[in-house]
Amino acid sequence: MVRSSHFSRLKTAQALRQQQKGSEGDIQNFDLHIESLNEHGQGCAQGPAKEMLTVPFALPGERCSAKGRLNEPLQLLKLHEVSDQRQQAPCPEYGECGGCQLQHMRYAEQVRFKRERLWQGLSKLINPEPKAKPKSKPKPKLGRKPSQNKANHPAFNSDVRSAEAISILDSSELAYRRRARLGISEQGRLGFRKAASNDTMSIELCPILTPPLQAMMRVLNQALATFPKVDWRSHLGHVELLDVEPAPLALLRVVKTIPQGAFEHLKTVVAEHGWRLAIQSQKDADIEAVLGELDSFYSIGRHTLAFEPGRFIQVNAGLNEAMLKQALQWLQLQSDERVLDLFCGVGNFTLPLAEQAQQVLGIELSEDMVSTAQDNARRLGVDNVEFMAANLDVGDALLSNDERLTESRPDVVLLDPPRAGAGGFIPTLLELSPERILYISCHQGSLLRDLRRLGQASYRLEKLSLMDMFPNTEHVECMALLRKG
Repeated sequence: MVRSSHFSRLKTAQALRQQQKGSEGDIQNFDLHIESLNEHGQGCAQGPAKEMLTVPFALPGERCSAKGRLNEPLQLLKLHEVSDQRQQAPCPEYGECGGCQLQHMRYAEQVRFKRERLWQGLSKLINPEPKAKPKSKPKPKLGRKPSQNKANHPAFNSDVRSAEAISILDSSELAYRRRARLGISEQGRLGFRKAASNDTMSIELCPILTPPLQAMMRVLNQALATFPKVDWRSHLGHVELLDVEPAPLALLRVVKTIPQGAFEHLKTVVAEHGWRLAIQSQKDADIEAVLGELDSFYSIGRHTLAFEPGRFIQVNAGLNEAMLKQALQWLQLQSDERVLDLFCGVGNFTLPLAEQAQQVLGIELSEDMVSTAQDNARRLGVDNVEFMAANLDVGDALLSNDERLTESRPDVVLLDPPRAGAGGFIPTLLELSPERILYISCHQGSLLRDLRRLGQASYRLEKLSLMDMFPNTEHVECMALLRKG
């Protein structure tokens, strides 16, 4: 610990006022000793009445002054003792912008915090709390045997028995994000939402974006500023920036026709930098190319995959490569094994898996993404892979309607679901009964919920990895390998 008589230039005040209904009491001032971090990375301290208070941007071991209401996150005013894990945030907008939550924390500590949080959740599966015994046993009904007291859930079978046993895939701390969706501020500039607000703030530089996107954001903001009388918020819903091949792309969601002079100027500055430009007039409308072709590509493993702008791709290219490499290392696929790839997208995992397996079937909800995945397979000459469109939230229909699953059950299932997890498919997954399951998750809560159900069906957690797809944020992505028996 080092001492400091002042709080650094980190912006906190206006951005962190929570507008929560039901907050009670007047604003109070507190002198606090931060003891721990909550799940969002906010500092936690005991208040004067032993109540738990939260202070965003405060770190364990720090002493600080803060103010606010008891039922809200407090506003950090001044640091009196500073943790050696604190750093100067690399972004000048940090604290006001809502995009990042952990830039004040050294990167190694960010990763340690996320791994510890993951372990705390897993440990509750491994050692569940027993049910509270009733004060008096109810009399059994006639003809029924008295039930025995049991824990809420059977103990979860796991080879991962400590936080240190959770492996880590870390990332570049900055300049990692190759895709960003930006709003329009009141000043008519691109930016992200303010912390604890739906309002968009103007941002000239975002250090977590890749250098090409940083340059594109700066140039587009200059172009918008050239026409101060244009109400850009009435014309643009959002702007999506993509750092992909063959050149960076700006996708404009146009909700009202842009004045011709302003639009021609946008086209000119985009063309001068060799970038591409496209527009979309409605949420689900077709995307129209304005400058350059719409065809877009990204690399993964030895493959270059096509995708449709506006559709999902992993935003962190380096972590995506590391994630694939680890998946292949963990699975150790044999040439006679069959693989089922769920939530497969355009083939991000499916096509590399097909290099090692006998056959791979990829399933995705979007028919457009399935069509793109099929085109990728044909273009790359991969002939031992199939794709199909299906709603995986109602997986029971697949077994009864598709002979590709009933005739040749998969040896391995890889699933990469959205934040809600794979709860709707778990019963079908258990009926398929694969030898190994590789679960890639972007939400810790849904992962742990689904792991519990798989554990109850005699699957053992063999490996678990924290994957830091989004450095400087609270978000956690994980990879889990489960084996039957």
